[in-house]
Amino acid sequence: MIAAILIGVAALLVALEVFSLRAIENVGLTFEADHSLTAPGEEIVLRYTVSNASFLPIMYTALSVYFDGKVVVRESEQWKKDNVFQDFSGVYVDRKLFLPPHRRVSGRIRFSYENRGVHEIGRIYLETGDYLGLRSVVRSPKGGNKIVCTAPLSDQDLELTPFGGLLGEVSVLRFLHEDPCLVAGYREYTGREPMKQISWTQTAKTGELMVKLQDHTADADVAVLVELGAGSSDTCERCLALTRSVCEFLEERKIPYELISNGDLGFSAKGLGKGHLYPILRAIGLSSNTGYTGFADAVERCILEKRPDRTFIVISPDLEEKLLQRLQAKSEHRVFVLGREEAES
Repeated sequence: MIAAILIGVAALLVALEVFSLRAIENVGLTFEADHSLTAPGEEIVLRYTVSNASFLPIMYTALSVYFDGKVVVRESEQWKKDNVFQDFSGVYVDRKLFLPPHRRVSGRIRFSYENRGVHEIGRIYLETGDYLGLRSVVRSPKGGNKIVCTAPLSDQDLELTPFGGLLGEVSVLRFLHEDPCLVAGYREYTGREPMKQISWTQTAKTGELMVKLQDHTADADVAVLVELGAGSSDTCERCLALTRSVCEFLEERKIPYELISNGDLGFSAKGLGKGHLYPILRAIGLSSNTGYTGFADAVERCILEKRPDRTFIVISPDLEEKLLQRLQAKSEHRVFVLGREEAES
């Protein structure tokens, strides 16, 4: 009798083991981060879903997510104590899961990066084990697991207040066209002004024909010129932070701009909006401060385009005075220079 019971128990265990081996083959994993481009300190959420397509529960499932060592896990202290581990190679988040039959278990991991560059969350492992603990299956599905962190915003004062002229708030050196919406005052009609400029309200008040004095606005033409391949690593980081700050400054004020560099930031045609800013921020994050040509070549190309109405914002750690003078001589607006070492003092 005892022998029969033992044989029955053994047969049951063997059957469960066989079915569990098949069950662990039906476990799936999907995951996705909600950002592929981020900024220092910006929270990113990695969402994952582990699914069990079998009619048997999976008693042991372990999810392990690898981050490089520059990550900051933004969960509670107790959560980090239970699930986060760190060694010389990076940071690991381990979750132990129980999977009921025909169910999905979802979760999230919140984190951020503090350093500019490309960060990896590419090694994600899912381990499932059989009922008897004799075998386990480890999967590492592929996905888009690299996140680019752009530069932080610069804490340097941009000193770009004269941009009011470009926005039509004050007059500028070059009057491109009159803006009928901006009235600076009134004066007597001389007979040379078009009839549309006559202010009938002021004429009725004064008893004489009066015309509107309209302020002028400039069609904003801004180029952000960035020098790469010069200066120390710290200087490069400062210039890249200034580049991001200037571009977002222009975005906030709805001033179209183009970005020109002599290196791996490339060239971005004149534009505005998220579709224009996104590749610029990504290029800033990916930059290795590599200059493909001399900065003087980039300046000369701008001069040869002969666009005196363009306003230049030059970001350079050590701009040569003769280049600045040549650029200023070809522009009717002030050339703004940012990033010089003396700017810090």
